[in-house]
Amino acid sequence: MDRKDFGKLVSALRQDMEWTQFNLAEYADIDLAVISQIERGAKKHFEPELLVKLANVFHLTTLERKEFFFASTGVQPGKIVRQPSAALATDTVDADKSLTKMANLVGQLRVPAFLLDVYSDVLAINQIAVAFFQIPQAMFETAGSTVGGYNAIRLVFGKDLAARSKITESWDEYALRTMCFFREVSLRYRARPYFQSLMKAFRNPVEYPLFNRYWKLVSSIEQDREANVDLFSYTHVDFGHLSYATATTVSLTPYGELLLNQYLPLDDPTSRVFEQLTAQCGQGAIRLAPWPVKK
Repeated sequence: MDRKDFGKLVSALRQDMEWTQFNLAEYADIDLAVISQIERGAKKHFEPELLVKLANVFHLTTLERKEFFFASTGVQPGKIVRQPSAALATDTVDADKSLTKMANLVGQLRVPAFLLDVYSDVLAINQIAVAFFQIPQAMFETAGSTVGGYNAIRLVFGKDLAARSKITESWDEYALRTMCFFREVSLRYRARPYFQSLMKAFRNPVEYPLFNRYWKLVSSIEQDREANVDLFSYTHVDFGHLSYATATTVSLTPYGELLLNQYLPLDDPTSRVFEQLTAQCGQGAIRLAPWPVKK
């Protein structure tokens, strides 16, 4: 992102902490004029010490820090992928091809899997995952007319608490890891209008009663997340004890990363559950949220 967009990001992070520019300058031990220059996009060079101070004062996790430091480079997302030229044809800039390739992979996997964008909107989900998460039909029917209707956060933190009703233990850990992932992948995009609209919806205590609690809790947890892999072990109301790892495969595009989440069984009972769901539901993927254009 360019300097103006990075300035908007810093401003968004500051406002999330409910601080003024003066507060940020005081807490980070940075001159107030420098904070103003950063947020206006007027500061062209960022010293490493300055960036570390900002990451520290915002209480960013390890993977959030990586995204924050990358954002400060000034490189636009569209320039990350290999660029087409007269001597080299490349389809990396084709949004439809990128999405179709990853969605097809989701449909071929024989474990629960789904494809997310940087806002955690679900772009595609396989039939196995639909059955595993037991997503209510009403959520599909209302998704297109609901802000954040296709978002993974809705399933976990929405007022119906659809996921929580099925997990009889370790809910806090499950919710925290979900929120960590959401915060990490969205960090560079928090100043975008679409993310702001999501946050406005998610911060409604009636529709998302637990969202704010876990959003803030991520900054204070002792166990940091340094890899795109999480281990889960809990008892499910219908499937019994489950043990699996969630692994994320990242596909780079000019429009932001595509994130393929797949659930890998760690014991025989979980493996059998996934095999049974595959036999019952078959393979194939359902396309959901629009991408890359967001309303």
